Amino acid sequence: MVDDEKLIRRIKSGDSDALEELIRKYYNDIYTYCYRKMGRKSDAEDVTQEVFLHFCRNFDSYVHRGKCRNYLYIIARNLCADALRAKAPVPLSSVEVEDPAESDAGERQIDAADSVQTALKRLPGEQKEVILLHFYHDLKLEEIAQIMDAGLSATKYRLYRGLKTLSNLLSKEDWL
Repeated sequence: MVDDEKLIRRIKSGDSDALEELIRKYYNDIYTYCYRKMGRKSDAEDVTQEVFLHFCRNFDSYVHRGKCRNYLYIIARNLCADALRAKAPVPLSSVEVEDPAESDAGERQIDAADSVQTALKRLPGEQKEVILLHFYHDLKLEEIAQIMDAGLSATKYRLYRGLKTLSNLLSKEDWL
């Protein structure tokens, strides 16, 4: 794949294929992040579309420094927060339920994943954010600090506290 700097130069020169390539390059990462933040497929799809629309609308003011991916995560973080604040409670009857796996191993894996998701929901927002970006999206702590507009030491501390709290919450579960 072409690096971000070359794509940005091509986009600024009017190459619409370069914009499509940039969107394809990061769409799945941003969607996955939004899904983990929003919790519902349809909400994640909507916010992901908004991320790229925001990027396109404001592209003229975009100054390429570092990684474009980080900039997209910043947009996604802000739009997810806005959407969660505006979100009305979801009626239980509209919750999407997927069929669980048939095997015992599959059930244990689903139970473990559910336990982790439940524990993550109980973490303070900034700790949860650092853990999601670091472990689910493989971002470096320096990148996370930039995305969260925080210092590196604060980001490291949030990761440490989040993992410690997560460990305490999960140690209370039967499956551990």
